[in-house]
Amino acid sequence: MRAARQTLIPQDRAGFYTNNFDLIRLLLALLVVWSHSFALFFGSEQDEPLSILTNGAYNAGNIGVWGFFVISGFLITASVERSASLTRYCGSRVRRIYPGYLAATSICAFVVTPIFAPPGFALGLFDVAATLGNNLLLGNHFPLPRLFADNPIHAINGSLWSIKFEFFCYAGAALLGLFAARMRRWVAIFAYVLVVAIWCWLDITGRRPGGSPIVFAAIGWPYRWFWVLPNFLAGMIAYLNRDRLPRSGRALIAALIACLAALHLGEALPAGIVAAHILVPPTMAYLILWIAYHPGIPGRHIARFGDFSYGTYLYAFVIQQILVATTALPFWPFVVLSMALSLLAGAASWHLVERHFLRSGNHPAEHRPL
Repeated sequence: MRAARQTLIPQDRAGFYTNNFDLIRLLLALLVVWSHSFALFFGSEQDEPLSILTNGAYNAGNIGVWGFFVISGFLITASVERSASLTRYCGSRVRRIYPGYLAATSICAFVVTPIFAPPGFALGLFDVAATLGNNLLLGNHFPLPRLFADNPIHAINGSLWSIKFEFFCYAGAALLGLFAARMRRWVAIFAYVLVVAIWCWLDITGRRPGGSPIVFAAIGWPYRWFWVLPNFLAGMIAYLNRDRLPRSGRALIAALIACLAALHLGEALPAGIVAAHILVPPTMAYLILWIAYHPGIPGRHIARFGDFSYGTYLYAFVIQQILVATTALPFWPFVVLSMALSLLAGAASWHLVERHFLRSGNHPAEHRPL
């Protein structure tokens, strides 16, 4: 008698909520810190190992951010499905995003900026109002956006661009929740195919849509949506088809090899661009879910003291900028100290700000029963 096929995602409630997402998110945050270490120390990520491995197409920072979107697509779709009401869902999302984000942007604007601003700079009431108002709209606005003038890169906190994109993805997931269960699967797949098709066309033809300043302020750089949305949709599709996805190590290895082969076909070859765009988001989603539900990976209790991944991501960039501006550390000590201080900032963000706004108190709220 044939054994029952093992699914990638456990079908029972206890198995679904027994996972390694806390560990993965923390590693993804540190992957972004690692990648930015090259950018902020050397001025470029071209020598970052994952950039070399992927033929310059992606770097560890890209992979880290895209991994966050995969996990969000998966878990937020579950949240939509299990929420008692749209109001409760929206309230949960606002409480998860806003407190930590507003605390981080305020520290960057009203603490870091005065310390590192050029002589004669003074914060006025307009600067305070404009900063708070824009950041309430997830605008990543600072009184001196190019604060670190002597650093290789001048931005005060270049990581925050993704927060607005993630929040809009949350809103899109809520809209998808209005469809009947069977319709959601096909709507999500159709949206994925459409977005990836447009992405391929844009890259083959060399287009980078920018839009007006109003559009940019409202939804972010339009082209960047074609980087993040396929990954969010891949996570969403995985959740909606969780009863159909088999667990196969051979399939995962084959997909990873296919991705690397596509990336090394070269950007000049349309076939390489199309293959990479088609293969990378679902492969990343499958890899993350493989790790998340692997029984042999001991990551289930890593967040027993709190979820430090969001705060680590929010503060790492500005911490690294401060280190570059104030120290003469060699590269490897710079990397180690960046990661250590970013983790400490993540812990402080969790315990002092984030956890007080979540229903689950001391525990992460994204993947626990609602």
